[in-house]
Amino acid sequence: MLNYIALLIPLFLGLIALEWWYSRKRNDSKYSLPNTALNMAVGAIDQFGALLYLLLLYLAMVFSKAHFQWLTLPNDWRQWILAFLVVDFVSYWYHRCSHQINLLWAGHVTHHSSSYFNLSNGFRTSPFQGLFRIPFWMIMPVFGFDPLVLVITFKVVGLHDFFVHTPYIPKLGWLEWFIVTPSHHRVHHGKNEIYIDKNYGSVLILWDRMFGTYQEETEPVEYGITAKYDDHSPIHAITFHFKVLFMQIRKTKGMLNKWRILLMPPGWGVGYLGEGMAEKKHEIGLVNGAIRYAFWLLATGVIGFIGILFTHSILPTFTVGYCFFIAVGNIVQSALILNQSVSKEFGFWESLRLLGFGLFGYFLLDSMPIFGFVILGFILVSSIWFGSVKSQFFVQKPQFS
Repeated sequence: MLNYIALLIPLFLGLIALEWWYSRKRNDSKYSLPNTALNMAVGAIDQFGALLYLLLLYLAMVFSKAHFQWLTLPNDWRQWILAFLVVDFVSYWYHRCSHQINLLWAGHVTHHSSSYFNLSNGFRTSPFQGLFRIPFWMIMPVFGFDPLVLVITFKVVGLHDFFVHTPYIPKLGWLEWFIVTPSHHRVHHGKNEIYIDKNYGSVLILWDRMFGTYQEETEPVEYGITAKYDDHSPIHAITFHFKVLFMQIRKTKGMLNKWRILLMPPGWGVGYLGEGMAEKKHEIGLVNGAIRYAFWLLATGVIGFIGILFTHSILPTFTVGYCFFIAVGNIVQSALILNQSVSKEFGFWESLRLLGFGLFGYFLLDSMPIFGFVILGFILVSSIWFGSVKSQFFVQKPQFS
């Protein structure tokens, strides 16, 4: 499955680049470089987490099937069709619960917090969303579904989700009655009053029509969340609502009410405390050298990520894990730079990160010389480049009178 993901990532990146080019040609401001970099950083963190939560999901479903299986299904094409329908049905209810239960919303809000809507939003998924999904998916093996069939179906269904994150595909006629289209999903991401908590479907829009959560796109969509939110850090994007919940629990009296905050809809109790939750941004500016270094980190991170997905089967587990960590680190660092969210300690921590990865490459020279030389080559170029532009990260922003 990792090999398929490795093939799909370049396809998705190519489509994002094409949509970005189209946006620039139209001059319609549907893309922002910092926002896109942050979406990719969040996606890299999620894919890194997926190495764990997909395994946990599979093991949880195996446990559920072994101990609680109630029905037996034929092990042929009929199970695959049923699996698609059931996975899509459970996805609808999990998605709906993620908007109505505070704790689940904390894992899902990352996907909604962007004020932009484009294909890069398909990468913007918190790893907590994958973890919180596990109890819902454990129900399906009880009815006889093979866990492997469910995991594969889940990943295939997830492909559709990427393609509906586009502002450019109009309504699709009669298809609007049956499948989730970009128009439906634009509504779902809207914070317009008539659009909030609508169109939860994953592939089929039929569930929304059946259970009263369908809304047609009737007015221009305003994207994002109703809480005050500053989109500048991938870690902040992932942890934002958890911080809100922590503040609410601290301010709420009574142990029962504290627990209810986790289970009630967002905003229940002492009020929504999203105000002031954004991290303070440093008043710095970046010059072209720093931005080019960010692009270098982004490019090498993505290439490294794809390369590890292709070569994981011939590498030791520790090597795979460490290289994934570094590749994700490259992408996250690029997002921090492009969003101007670096601190005065950035130079120290980036130097330490490069040193740690360089030592790892050096120790690989005996056992995997080619792999070690590739890492050391990257570290050499990065170190020289970073050393030449380090002072360009902290240029004071000009003051205008």
